[in-house]
Amino acid sequence: MKRLIYFILGLLVASCYDDKGNYTYQEVNTLDVSLNKVYSVRLDKDTTVTIIPQLSQSLQENEDNLEYTWLHSTTNHNFYGHGKFDTVGLEKNLSFHIDPEAKNLAYAHYFRLNVYDRITDIEYPVNTTIELIKPYVGSWMILHRKNGQTELGSVEYIGGDIVVQEDAYYEETGKRFTGKPQALMSYTTSCKYYGTGSGWNMFTVITDDPVESGVYCQWKHFEKKDSLTRMVAPLAQNSFDFQHITLADGDGTASALLLSGGMLYQSPRAGKSYEPAADLEGEVNITLASKISNNALLYDEAGHRFAFYYNTSDGLGVKKYDPLYFSESEENTNLIKAIPTRDGNVSAVNPNKLPEDQKVLYLGTGYQYASAWTSVYAYALAKNDTRCFVYEFNPRGFNYSDNASFNGYYTINIPQGLDESAVFASTPPYSGLLFYASGNKIYRWYYNTATSFPTEPWRTLDDLEGAEITSLAVSPDNQQLYVGVYQPQASGLNGSFYLLNCNTGKNEGDSTYLNVAYKPLKVVYKPR
Repeated sequence: MKRLIYFILGLLVASCYDDKGNYTYQEVNTLDVSLNKVYSVRLDKDTTVTIIPQLSQSLQENEDNLEYTWLHSTTNHNFYGHGKFDTVGLEKNLSFHIDPEAKNLAYAHYFRLNVYDRITDIEYPVNTTIELIKPYVGSWMILHRKNGQTELGSVEYIGGDIVVQEDAYYEETGKRFTGKPQALMSYTTSCKYYGTGSGWNMFTVITDDPVESGVYCQWKHFEKKDSLTRMVAPLAQNSFDFQHITLADGDGTASALLLSGGMLYQSPRAGKSYEPAADLEGEVNITLASKISNNALLYDEAGHRFAFYYNTSDGLGVKKYDPLYFSESEENTNLIKAIPTRDGNVSAVNPNKLPEDQKVLYLGTGYQYASAWTSVYAYALAKNDTRCFVYEFNPRGFNYSDNASFNGYYTINIPQGLDESAVFASTPPYSGLLFYASGNKIYRWYYNTATSFPTEPWRTLDDLEGAEITSLAVSPDNQQLYVGVYQPQASGLNGSFYLLNCNTGKNEGDSTYLNVAYKPLKVVYKPR
């Protein structure tokens, strides 16, 4: 105990000692090195990227005391952790060559600039990345028509800049589409024939000219990968109406749909189109369809009824991946069928025989009621002179008896402007919700809880005189609403594009793209 006390007293005495020594301090040169975090480069041609760092020194007026080393990796910025890097420059500025045709081309290049100060013997490391962007990938594509000429416009992000092209196809190819616009589709496939393998997004442009309709590769100057005339199965060629395609629907799952001349055509992974037979009585004329996971909800105008198609063709196997291989027996075995009667079905109306005065306007994807990706409802909207009607289907009940197939039926007084010219959209995250547009007004309508249609619009596009909404679509992540707008009284580029938040209706960032096209017929987002 005494030893401890003496030690503490010794510290107290020492702390009171006045250090009167003389010291000389000398300033040391310090260096600030600045690079952009990311340099985005549009990869449309053989190019050399130049990076110029910004340098400043506290004491030195020139840079004679500095040495530079640029390290490069295609893995990450952990250069000394994995050892997979090379030295690509010993000068202050970096010139990095990129060949878009290079084998095993990487789309992210990681760099570290080490700046060494010989005077202080201090090294200053700074990281940056060159991100290669495929042209027109991660952009909005707009199919429109100008004075009788079909054009394919684009709204494209390149780094922090927005680039708008009225006719991207013509700019890249020097060619013009000759047919009238019919449909656009982005469709995920695993077919290596069309690109780089699993998850390649087929981009399909369809006009009433069957020769020019087909799959295009945007980042290779709209190189034509396949023609729709070849993609239709041989046995379906005679019935397929190339001049009247009203729907091309591929939602990133294992299959896609086409509607042509009142007939349904289904596609497995390789993009081939087959005509399934119908197990329905009487004449069949399919005028509306929507993909609901691997099911399709259909409306048969001739029979005035709903129907469904369950696509069990996954397109797997070496031959099925080959778009030149067709097999009706292997890939087109299922039939178009009537909505099945199940326990729990709504009995107020028969989905296989609708009331004569009802006209069906819309079919779409409903909301996801469970975590499984197949647990998604389907919607149908119909109207008569005084009322509108929403049909709600559970596609699981189409195939399995443990679920109702037709599980909801809602009636409401007809809202203003609900006619054949109205446009609609729906998306799985939102239960009982339909987006509906008429004129320049958009409504966000919860049909299963509301006793009447909302009288106040969710969003009015009043910043454009005489605007008419011509298309609605929901983004792949279900967070944004794509709105195509047309000003018929305006001259020049009279089509615009809005990007709205699905919850708030507010513009998403710089999301009003004015006068980027003519009348937008179809807007799709081309994913990366």
